[in-house]
Amino acid sequence: MSAGGSNARQAAIAIRQVEKSTGASRVALAQAKLLNDLGFEVSLLVERGNADVVAEHGASVVKLWRWPFKGAFRRFWFNRRVQAWCRRHRPDVLLSHGDCETSDSLYLHNCVHLAEQYIRGRELPARHEVASIHDHVLGGGKFRQVVVNSRLMGNELTHRYGIEPTKIEVSYPGYDPQQFNEQRARADRTARRESLGVAEDEKLIGLVTSGNFAKRNVKGFVEMAAELQRRAPGRYRFLVVGKDKAAAYQQQAKEAGVAERMIWRSTMPDVETVFGALDLFVLPAHIEEFGLVVAEAMACATPVLVSDRVGASELLADAYPDLVMPHGATCAEWADRMGALLDQEDSSIGGELATYVQQYSYIAQREKLRQGLQRLTMNAL
Repeated sequence: MSAGGSNARQAAIAIRQVEKSTGASRVALAQAKLLNDLGFEVSLLVERGNADVVAEHGASVVKLWRWPFKGAFRRFWFNRRVQAWCRRHRPDVLLSHGDCETSDSLYLHNCVHLAEQYIRGRELPARHEVASIHDHVLGGGKFRQVVVNSRLMGNELTHRYGIEPTKIEVSYPGYDPQQFNEQRARADRTARRESLGVAEDEKLIGLVTSGNFAKRNVKGFVEMAAELQRRAPGRYRFLVVGKDKAAAYQQQAKEAGVAERMIWRSTMPDVETVFGALDLFVLPAHIEEFGLVVAEAMACATPVLVSDRVGASELLADAYPDLVMPHGATCAEWADRMGALLDQEDSSIGGELATYVQQYSYIAQREKLRQGLQRLTMNAL
């Protein structure tokens, strides 16, 4: 019998913050619901979290005291608090989301060392806040398995930490098919394009992201925009959506003579209608551990073109290789491919993608997650 006098099996999920809008939080909440369905009493061990949102997923919040100062020690402090709680309550299962040790499953959402290499071409400084705890948790090897968002991440863990591929499971994040589908995305396509100031005869190319414009290579996107504008003046409009400082990129667009063709927006509600308004979605990111926006755009029947350093490119590499650009491709080569895709007036690629990506929906991925958790928790019977 677990601590606390309950006959129910106990499961804990350690994640520093639970916010409904983040990918990591959505995964943790889905795990909570599934573990509850499997008969566990579930506790989310957090520093910050919305108890009402967690309760909706069949779990309770345990708020751990947060170290008040920034730095690597804050992450290690969280790990200590999690381990202390587990010693007192002895949960049957402990799932970690990167910031604490566990002998069960470790879920990793980013590769900070690799990102620093790809974006800035350098190594992270010693005692970097996130890298330090990742080095400790991943280097310690206490976990039964580590779950990552892409093979890109899995290869990095094997290379950097020597983790055997047999201990690495790739689990692609799933999109919500109720929100992201062709019918909903394109119902108000004309109205959305008009609200953005896009003419009927203009081709709209978009880069939609939550933020971090450096990582998503907005600089490169502006260069591509300038090249396409040079080749076909007035034919294209370019949309950047995301919450980040845009002034430097807007100045870049001005100096490149493409400022009037660019549209800048912060994160937007009903983002599926933004995908529906696009003629092409582009993600030339330096690195993206997955990139759920790629699957969401595909589900909205929007053609996509992505870098092979985007984890979601793995969904396309075999079936649609022309939609994946090698990381060394030049701005001109990107422009060539973008122009070619938009010249295919009678192409059914958008509809094909919407059908193809359904196998990666939240519903399909939820079932895979359920099966994985069921295997993991069999030893808690």
